[in-house]
Formats: sequence, C-alpha cells, structure tokens
Amino acid sequence: MNIVVLVKQVPDTGAERTLSQADHTLDREDAELVLDEINEHAAEEALRLKETADAHVTVVSMGPDSALDAIRKVLAMGGDRGIHICDDRLSQITDRRA
Repeated sequence: MNIVVLVKQVPDTGAERTLSQADHTLDREDAELVLDEINEHAAEEALRLKETADAHVTVVSMGPDSALDAIRKVLAMGGDRGIHICDDRLSQITDRRA
C-alpha cells in the first residue's frame, strides 16, 4: 500500500505575522513557519497505518524552499519519501471565481 500525505507549512498561530509591502502576501522572511496541525495529524495516522500494513508513506508539499522543513519533519517521524514541488509560477495562481 502506498500512502500519500499532503502537507503545508503555515504561520505559527502564536507568532506575529506581517504582510509584504510589495504584493501583500505573507512576509515569509519574518514569519515563524510550522507544519500545519491538521496535516501533522494526517501524517501521524498514515504512519500508524504503515505500522499495521505493508505500506510506504510519501509526503508531498508545494511551496518555497522553506517547505522542505515540513517534509523533513514527517520524514523524521517515519515517512519513507518526500516530494517538494516548487515553481515560482504557482505563487501567481489566484482564485478567479469572484
């Protein structure tokens, strides 16, 4: 069995956050980023399944280089493989439903 867990790095809810003056996105230079709590629970569940079945856990994250920290955390927890998707064009995608 192959289990894929999608994870995202998010600003720590206890830390102060600021927006970039240039494009009003999160200023990642000053932000304290952590693995999203819900994603961490999903990774823990995947790793529990891995213990009971012949399974491999792959963790996938999309984002800047700092997203590697989220991948590394799940790998340290027992994940088998990490995939990092990084492309500057992805940051330009906006919600066009409005």
